[in-house]
Amino acid sequence: MRVLAVAVLAVLTAPAMAAEGMWTLDNLPKQAMQAEFGFSPDQAWVDKVMKSSVRLAGGCSGSFISPEGLVMTNHHCVVDCVAQLSSEGSDFVKNGFIAREHGDELKCPDMELNRLEQIADVTDQVRAATDGLNGDAYSKAKKAVQSRLEADCVGDDSQATRCDIVELYQGGKQHLYRYTRFQDVRLVFAPEVAAAFFGGDPDNFNFPRFNLDMGILRAYVDGKPAKLDNWFGFKQAGAAEGELVMITGHPGSTQRLLTVAQLKALRDGGLTDRLLYIAELRGLLTQYGALGEEQARQAQPDLFGIENGFKALRGRLDTLNDDAFFVRKQAEEDALRAFVAADPGLAENVGDPWAAIASAEATFDEFADAYLLIEGGRGFATEYFGIARGLYRAGAERELPNEKRLREFTEAGLPRLEQTLLSDAPLYPDYEKVKLAWSLTKLRETLGTDHPLVKRILGKESPQQLAARVIDGTRLGDVDARKALWLGGAKAVAASDDPMIALVRDIDAAARELRLRYETEVEAVEQKNAERIAQARFAKDGTGVYPDATFTLRLSYGAVQGWNEKGTDIPAMTHIAGMFERATGADPYKLPDSWLQHQADLDGSLPMNFVSTNDIIGGNSGSPVINAKAEVVGLVFDGNIHSLGGAYWYDGRLNRAVAVHPATIIQALRKIYGAGALADEMTGQ
Repeated sequence: MRVLAVAVLAVLTAPAMAAEGMWTLDNLPKQAMQAEFGFSPDQAWVDKVMKSSVRLAGGCSGSFISPEGLVMTNHHCVVDCVAQLSSEGSDFVKNGFIAREHGDELKCPDMELNRLEQIADVTDQVRAATDGLNGDAYSKAKKAVQSRLEADCVGDDSQATRCDIVELYQGGKQHLYRYTRFQDVRLVFAPEVAAAFFGGDPDNFNFPRFNLDMGILRAYVDGKPAKLDNWFGFKQAGAAEGELVMITGHPGSTQRLLTVAQLKALRDGGLTDRLLYIAELRGLLTQYGALGEEQARQAQPDLFGIENGFKALRGRLDTLNDDAFFVRKQAEEDALRAFVAADPGLAENVGDPWAAIASAEATFDEFADAYLLIEGGRGFATEYFGIARGLYRAGAERELPNEKRLREFTEAGLPRLEQTLLSDAPLYPDYEKVKLAWSLTKLRETLGTDHPLVKRILGKESPQQLAARVIDGTRLGDVDARKALWLGGAKAVAASDDPMIALVRDIDAAARELRLRYETEVEAVEQKNAERIAQARFAKDGTGVYPDATFTLRLSYGAVQGWNEKGTDIPAMTHIAGMFERATGADPYKLPDSWLQHQADLDGSLPMNFVSTNDIIGGNSGSPVINAKAEVVGLVFDGNIHSLGGAYWYDGRLNRAVAVHPATIIQALRKIYGAGALADEMTGQ
């Protein structure tokens, strides 16, 4: 906390570091890059980088690294696929997976890849549709025009094309992103989890690190490996210290442009409540995994995500709990408000959006618990509930005109929704019962036994009894049963007597009421007034600033560089030998047998992991680190502990991205895993 305070105070009056920012590819800071590193990307370079980068629709980044559709990303980004393809007798998470030839590559049940093809500015069209509107009218008009623009963009090619409206600068700009959609994605390689996540939670978000956090996929089209015109070259030697490196990826979400009122709401309610929720869930899953090897296998993917999320959110909360941080944010907000007040015309147009947003946050506080538990699904922590709600609402929403549907059920989003709902990924009833019973207990505990919705949901049953009844009785574990409901639409779902469908049906009206209240009284107010703040920000600074992250393609630039931690210099790179020195033989520092058996074959002096000053956040996992020649020189898999506060601000002296070095990737494939053909394809040999 003291380190953060000192760092914040030191930059209150200092100019932003040149490496700061997650920039959209149509608005790169070329002059700053030229001034600091002597490199200004031309349009051909930008186009190549855009079409060589890839997004994993489930929440990660990746890159094409061969003309045959090969995709490099992180192990922790493919671990769900690896777990779904595993079974009690064949645990690919524990033992790893290698496809020796194309015929051995296994299809991931519900993975989708997106490659960005085009960005179009549609701000004027969205503004025209919402001009002069507020509240429910504003919300409906905005969603309608966004749905229409997306549908027009997709046209008749929804299986291969995806289009998303992207709101930048808190809604100040509206862009339409068109993607090529790949839904046939196959697993090629994943190391043992002990190598991919060596050091476990103790080392997570720390450095030095010694991880082979990589996974290799392949995109297929019409049953064959995709043929690509753009992909990244692979530079096994990596990048030198101080060298310019860029990261192209899909950072999930930052909140650097939020108002002080919104940040305080996160600090005082949103983040704290979420941390308490997932802390208890972590304990539950740990206890379940202790029941046996198979239970541990079932819980492992969820547990990894929860532990990673807990640490990340804790880092964010530490930032929000530092008074010096709010000194900086308040100063920034005061400066913008003073700028508006000094211009009568601007002041008349903008009004006082900060007060309106603060009022909306106070309103949300009145019903946030019910909204998050019922409509947000926290009270129903089972895959079965998500499937049931998806099928139930899809039946009703597809009966409506596209522009009047809930946003997740528009025509542009249906292919991804269908893929997810009809996935043949395995479900484990006993595991799902444990999660559902616990979350129902939290529902009753939070809202109270006498709350009408709690009484409606539980009736005379205990959480454990209800969980057992609906999961024992559901047929939604059968993909054919789900498919029949999907194809049958509203009529089939209405006629279903499946107890999980019945549960969703029973609470859907109340859930929709909560959603409507949120969209009308909170979301619409905040979005409308965020647009006004963006208008003021554009008047003051123009668009020479970067927008918050939105899980869309961004470029950050920086250099391979260590940092100083309380007087101690942290070197930029670790080496393979350090991994063996760190190993203890006990989890989480236990190396797989494959590494121990081949230790003598490895060059221990080769770099293993490294850090750079690039500005990243969650969602950048799996991003390529590239050089000015658009060659891969690293694979992002984490940030250091200081980067967790990067959701709200960036300090170039301390924030670091952590990546796997390409030399270790290739040596491991050749020397440990016998995957020379894969290494040859990656390196273009």
